[in-house]
Amino acid sequence: MYLKLSYFFIEKVMKVIKCLLLSLKEIFIVLFIQYFILIISIILFNGYENIYIGNILLSIFSIIYILSKKNIINVSFNIRNNYFIYIMLGSSISIIYNMILYRFNLYTYDTNNTFLFLDILTSGIIGPIFEEVVFRVSFIPKVECFIYNKEKVIIITSIIFAILHFNFLSGFIAFIIGIINGYIYIKTRDIIKISLVHISLNTISSLITCYNNLIFILGIILMIEVILYFGKERYL
Repeated sequence: MYLKLSYFFIEKVMKVIKCLLLSLKEIFIVLFIQYFILIISIILFNGYENIYIGNILLSIFSIIYILSKKNIINVSFNIRNNYFIYIMLGSSISIIYNMILYRFNLYTYDTNNTFLFLDILTSGIIGPIFEEVVFRVSFIPKVECFIYNKEKVIIITSIIFAILHFNFLSGFIAFIIGIINGYIYIKTRDIIKISLVHISLNTISSLITCYNNLIFILGIILMIEVILYFGKERYL
């Protein structure tokens, strides 16, 4: 009896791992192409702006490709959804995270970033949309096909999202974003909401990297945001 239960458990675990690897196939293909193009761009082009532009075009192509496969190119925008809450949420997470880094001297500032606009465009806007499309819109539904517990789906996809950032600090905030946006997406299936959270977080972080005094100003903004948030009806 014990052997039968052990065999059944192992078989079930192996089936989940196999399904998970198959679900990751599309992510690995897209990421491989992205890193391959990035390496080629670094080798062939001396100017950073060319590398930025190449990444932007490739990310946009990947976003359109994945969305077209899932037949959700036409995304409706409804002002009643109160999207400001999600911008506020992402901004608040970014401010708290950067304050922690600042407190423990883990922050690196770059006051001479001549490519700030391109950095915000890639890391602050295009990158977050790309990651949300790949890891939430595409990956979560695939995992839901063989893992039926929503909490487990959120945790598993968040862990994978964090690991693929290949850095402890980046992976930590990626895990937090994965948990929050995973919950929001499973509950609402709204790509705009999760994109706004991620975009506001990355954009604020990019600005703080160049303008470290903003971290104190944004601390005050955070308190105002919290007051406004709890003064409104909370809903997803």
